[in-house]
Amino acid sequence: MGLRNKMFLQHAVTIVMLLAAMYFVVNYTLNKSMIERDTQTLSQYFALHRIEALKIVSDKKISMDQLFSGTYAPFIASHLAANSNFQVQLFAPDETIVGSSSDKDNLLKRGDIAAALQGQSATVITEKEGMQTLVYSAPFWYEGKIVGGFRYLLDLSQNVETLRQMRIWFIGAAAGCLVLSLLASYSFASFLMKPLHALQRALRRVSVGDFSSKIEANTRDEVGELAASFNEMSHALQHHIELLHYEQGKQKAFYDNITHEFKTPLTSVIGFSELISKMRRMEDIQECNQYIRKESTKLLNMVEELLQTSLKGDEAWRIRPEKADLGALIADSLRILKPTLEKSMISTTVKGSHFEVFLDPKRTQQVLFNIIDNAIRHSECKHLHIELKEQGDRGFVSIIDNGKGISEQDQEALFLPPEEKRDRVVSRDSHGLGLPLCKQLMELQGGEMALKSRLGKGTEVQLAFSKRMPGMTLLQN
Repeated sequence: MGLRNKMFLQHAVTIVMLLAAMYFVVNYTLNKSMIERDTQTLSQYFALHRIEALKIVSDKKISMDQLFSGTYAPFIASHLAANSNFQVQLFAPDETIVGSSSDKDNLLKRGDIAAALQGQSATVITEKEGMQTLVYSAPFWYEGKIVGGFRYLLDLSQNVETLRQMRIWFIGAAAGCLVLSLLASYSFASFLMKPLHALQRALRRVSVGDFSSKIEANTRDEVGELAASFNEMSHALQHHIELLHYEQGKQKAFYDNITHEFKTPLTSVIGFSELISKMRRMEDIQECNQYIRKESTKLLNMVEELLQTSLKGDEAWRIRPEKADLGALIADSLRILKPTLEKSMISTTVKGSHFEVFLDPKRTQQVLFNIIDNAIRHSECKHLHIELKEQGDRGFVSIIDNGKGISEQDQEALFLPPEEKRDRVVSRDSHGLGLPLCKQLMELQGGEMALKSRLGKGTEVQLAFSKRMPGMTLLQN
């Protein structure tokens, strides 16, 4: 059974019990009120009848004993009961009814007569053959003693009929009130349950991960407070889920980038190690060992930096710009990549003078490695031409291959973040991370990166560096 039906049933039971209690209270109160009213009326009649009886005694010149004798009592009882709706009886001190205004059963030897002869008025209700009668007896005092008494018998049929009509009207009114109350109760329960039903639906959506649901409750009661608390909880959960997704995305991007960065020095180490086995001159072998040691040291430093980053929990890499010779950096990068270039049978030429710009050597070399590595792996080129030039307060280096080129459609997606690439290709040789990371590293150094390519004509990647010292920057992943 639903909560609304429980509330409706409880309200219905409460109303029925309340109406039943009201019925008994009203019936009892009304009956008692009518009895008290009739008793007071008979008491007033007794006062008048006593005066009239004394007047009769005075006019007729009879004694008080004769008044309560069988000779005069019937006449006096009939006279007093004339034009009234009750029966009058006179009784003697021996409890004998000596006169009655009616030939009906005179209810002999009732306790009310005995009580009246003791000096107290008495009221009893008797019932015979389904008819109720109110009996009121009062003592007649004369010269300080009780010489008899008057007894009144009032038929209560009219009272019974009045009570019956009252019951009919009360039951009808109660039934109408019950129906209206139940309709109001059902409407109120439905109104009260509306935000609860909304809360139930919202909780179901929350259980499947949808935290966007909001409950509209304009009441200022506990239900309204509950709805407001749910909305706050849902908003907080949504916020924390978004933060969690954001942190997970940062962490994934960070480890994607560091994994991609590890690949270049590892490739150089492997290339020089393969080249050693083909060398005969000790000078060449020592030079290869020197580059292997250099790239291994670089790889070790990267691992240590990764460890420090993990311990700090900031997942940020610092960009440390310094004034450096761009031509020397390119020459050193080509020497490191020499085994790979020779293995791929790619020749290189370098044109331009040496000049100094502000850059992070470590990050810039990483950019150069990625660009040249992409040309080796994907362009199918046979020659790389590198050109350096100065223009104002900026220095430029262009890396041009004579490979197969890149279509305009593919060029638009080259610099998109990995998570936005729908057709990102992940293979043993490519992870789709290099160029977006290179572009980010160049921008954080205060530089720029641009790419131009035509199908069948090759590709040109241009890097721009500033000759002015940029501010310290963090590469935030």
